[in-house]
Amino acid sequence: MKIKQIAIIIGLAITPPLYAQTTAFQTQGDDLRQFVKMPPEAQQLMRQDMLGYLSTLTQIIGLIAMNQLNEAAKIAETQMGNSAKGKFRGNPMGPGKFMPPAMHQIGWSMHQAASDFSKEARKGDTQKALAALQQVTGTCMACHYSYRTR
Repeated sequence: MKIKQIAIIIGLAITPPLYAQTTAFQTQGDDLRQFVKMPPEAQQLMRQDMLGYLSTLTQIIGLIAMNQLNEAAKIAETQMGNSAKGKFRGNPMGPGKFMPPAMHQIGWSMHQAASDFSKEARKGDTQKALAALQQVTGTCMACHYSYRTR
C-alpha cells in the first residue's frame, strides 16, 4: 500500500476519537503535536498557503452544493492538486525545506488527493466526489493534528 493511502486511511480512521482528544488537549493546555521549527518567513508562507487551501475547500463545497462539479474539479486541481505542488521550490524560505519527511509526505498526499477529487468530480457523481473530497480534508486533518510550528 502506498504511503499516501496509509496516511489517508489513518486520518479517516481516527477522526471521531481525534476530535475528543483534540478537545481534551485544548482544555488541559497540552499540545502533543510535533513541533517543527522554521523561520518566521517560512511560517508566514505556509500560513498563507494553508489559508488559501481553506478558502479553496470552501469554494469547492459551495460549488458541489450548487451541483457545479466541473468547476469544483477545476479549482481543486489548479489551486490544491498536483498542478499546485512545489510553488516554493525555488524560494530559500519555502516551508517544505523545514518539514520533517513525514510531514512533507502528508502535504504531497493532500495535493494528490485534490487531483483525485478533481478526476472524480469530473465524472459527475456527487456522492463519489464527496467521498474523494473527504480524502483531501483527511490529509489536512492528519497534518494539523500531528504537527505545529508555534
